[in-house]
Amino acid sequence: MMDARLQQRPSLLKRTGSPVDEEALIDLHGLMRVIQRRRSLILAISAVMAIAAIAGYFLTPPRYIGQTTVALERGAEQVIKVDQVTPTVDPDSASVDTEVEVLKSPGLAGKVVDKLKLTRNPEFNPALEAGTPITADAARRGAIAHVLKYLTVERNGFSYAIDITYESKAPQTAASVVNALAEIYIADQIGEKSDATQRASNFLEGQLQKLRDQVQSAEAAVAQYRARHGLFDAGQNSSVTQGEVAGLNSQLAQARAQQAEADARLSTARSQLARGRTGEELGEALDSPVVSQLRAQRAQASAKVASLRQRYGPRHPDLKNAEEELRDIDDQINGEVKRIVANVTIQANAAGQRTASINQSVNRTEGTLAANNAASVGLAELERKAESTRILYQAFLDRYKQTQAQRGLERSNAYIIARARVPAAPSSPNPLIFLALGVVAAVAASTIAVAILQLLERGIETSDGIERKLNIAAFGSIPDTARLPELDKEASASPPVQLIVDRPQSSFAEAFRRLRTSIHCAQPGKDSLVVAVTSSLPGEGKTTSAICLARSAALAGVRTILVDCDLRRRASNAQFDPLKSIGLGALLKGKGTLDDAVFLDDATGLYILPRRPDDQHTQPFADTAAFAALIADLRDLFEFVVLDTPPVLPIDDSRVISAKADCVVMLVRWRKTPAKAAELALRHLDEVGANVIGVSLAMVDVKAQARVGFGDVGYYYNSYKSYYA
Repeated sequence: MMDARLQQRPSLLKRTGSPVDEEALIDLHGLMRVIQRRRSLILAISAVMAIAAIAGYFLTPPRYIGQTTVALERGAEQVIKVDQVTPTVDPDSASVDTEVEVLKSPGLAGKVVDKLKLTRNPEFNPALEAGTPITADAARRGAIAHVLKYLTVERNGFSYAIDITYESKAPQTAASVVNALAEIYIADQIGEKSDATQRASNFLEGQLQKLRDQVQSAEAAVAQYRARHGLFDAGQNSSVTQGEVAGLNSQLAQARAQQAEADARLSTARSQLARGRTGEELGEALDSPVVSQLRAQRAQASAKVASLRQRYGPRHPDLKNAEEELRDIDDQINGEVKRIVANVTIQANAAGQRTASINQSVNRTEGTLAANNAASVGLAELERKAESTRILYQAFLDRYKQTQAQRGLERSNAYIIARARVPAAPSSPNPLIFLALGVVAAVAASTIAVAILQLLERGIETSDGIERKLNIAAFGSIPDTARLPELDKEASASPPVQLIVDRPQSSFAEAFRRLRTSIHCAQPGKDSLVVAVTSSLPGEGKTTSAICLARSAALAGVRTILVDCDLRRRASNAQFDPLKSIGLGALLKGKGTLDDAVFLDDATGLYILPRRPDDQHTQPFADTAAFAALIADLRDLFEFVVLDTPPVLPIDDSRVISAKADCVVMLVRWRKTPAKAAELALRHLDEVGANVIGVSLAMVDVKAQARVGFGDVGYYYNSYKSYYA
């Protein structure tokens, strides 16, 4: 019902439409409001955290950090161009990460402990300070664990450099540990390579001795086989027999050619001689100087004979002598030709014999070669075995010489870029870190404390809070006169209802004028208006606000009456003299008239219908016909009727009275009334059909609201306070 009734008054909650979901936004003003309100608590917590941070800084023992940087080699130095026993490869990302883990290994840390004798340092061996007996092995393990605990090894970005840092109580120790770690790391790499080279040398030396014996045995077997089978090597890819066969074949070919030549010459000469020739045409004869000389003589003699025949007769003695000389020369030529033919015959016979002899030698040597070829199969097998053994031996020998040449040239795959220096200033405690921790702790603790207080606080402090939490229109704020800056001490001590008269230009009086305007705007067009002023709980300033509202209306010239409807408290009796009236109870019982029950407030012209102090009537009257008739009479006689009702939650009469009024204004005490209580009161009023037109904040501290009350008129109090006096 309440939500339905609120929907019938859209003008009271009408706001400017916005496409932005305000619930999803961070309320920065609300956040600043909370911070300003809780600033004392925040400052106190911040001070405590600052003191704690300062104390922690000075109580923390100083520690020092030493750092050295090593880098991995990307190109190895090569004095001699041979393959290394331990090959050097260009490092990659995985290699760098592997070396990082090596630097963090317990084995390397143990070598640092041994080199620097850290077991004698109380920092690494607390048993020395405590005087507790401990074994050397346990002390070493503890020192290694301590080194690894404060050792940090990290790759420098994506480079091949590795940063090694160590944190210690002593600056010299911090520097010496990282320097020793880097030196041992590099020395270990060199040592590993030297050991590998030595191992390789020892292995190769042992293998060479075995291979040397194998080579000698294989070569001896080849030599013995050659000697046993007569397989003598005459040169590359040939034997003695092969050379002999080749030579004999060459000689045989030459002999056969010579024999053929001699046979041809002999056959020619014989055939010419058989035909009766003198042999002058023989080619062999032409080659004889004797025959050539004799032929020259015969030519002369023949010429002489021819000349003499022309001059003399056939019987001339000179001619006969010349012819005799010619015949003698022919005989000499024939004799020489015969001798040459005989010589050619002898040569032809000798050539044939020589050819036959060479041919026999060739046949004999070829038989030997065939036997040698059969034996060469076994020789080839022995030679292959000997050659493979010889090649293997030579490879091992070459590698052994290379390995021996590398000794003393081993180099680490890493080198030191920057050695650690003894730190001049401690790395911790770092004042900036403690400052940041203090700030973070202060913010966190303040946030938690403020959040807890905000969660525990159920009150409402702004008009926006009323509309958001109660879903009803807010009718402004009523200041707390005890904390009103514009009032002096004397005025602040005066009763609030009196300030309406004494200080009409104060912000307190203005708040009720604003409240009355809001009421009339919410209920327009009515000549007479009955307003019930109520609250959810006692002590929320309801009665004071009702009196002030009524006096403010009366001072404005509105015919107004205040009716005290609270049977329990009778709070209005303290402000006026109720003995002037017969009281509301007597009036409702018919013991007098309205004139007897009402008296006039001379200061404001306000008519008051009080409850007498001696009226013991505590029975509910709100649902009586007399009270309904009274409300009807007051509506006819007055323009503005203010009903001061009891609190809604403890007294049920308040709901009945509110239902009979034209409208209801509920008061909520600033920061005190729980929002849930106000919500329950509104629900109870809605159940009886009471027309609650708005809620007003009462007893507001304007100074505090000016600081933190964003969303309320009081937030701007400092801007308009000069208007009030």
